[in-house]
Amino acid sequence: MLGFRHALIALGATFDPWPYVVPSFCFIGTYVLSVVLCLAVLIMLLWHIWGIASGETSVESQDHEIYRKVAKERGETFVNSYDVGKRANLTLFFNVGPNGYPLYTLLLPLRIMPYTDGFSWARRDGLIRHHGVREGEELTDDDGEEHESEQIL
Repeated sequence: MLGFRHALIALGATFDPWPYVVPSFCFIGTYVLSVVLCLAVLIMLLWHIWGIASGETSVESQDHEIYRKVAKERGETFVNSYDVGKRANLTLFFNVGPNGYPLYTLLLPLRIMPYTDGFSWARRDGLIRHHGVREGEELTDDDGEEHESEQIL
């Protein structure tokens, strides 16, 4: 399976001779490297799918950890206003399901239009901002705000 038998032959774990021109240590090195890279890519894939399911980017996940700590110190609970549920976040992001495209479009190299214009996103019902974060406590700037350096110019 996936070259495992050849790796065992190259390691000398079987009584079969190494039948190839490429030295066995080169094959083992390439095999180990490919296994490590596959694991790294799998971990990155799972990390990003978890972020999509949570309704946050990698930068927002760092910000949200700080928001959770601040809200906890005040006795409040932080709620991400963009987290509409794991399944709903995935269906909205990939634009599949009843209001989008069929599931098989995830497996085909098709151009699929997003469900949004890229400026406004679905929010949890009843929230227009994150719960547990007060005005002025946001760590990242909104695109529409003017910065002090822009006001001077």
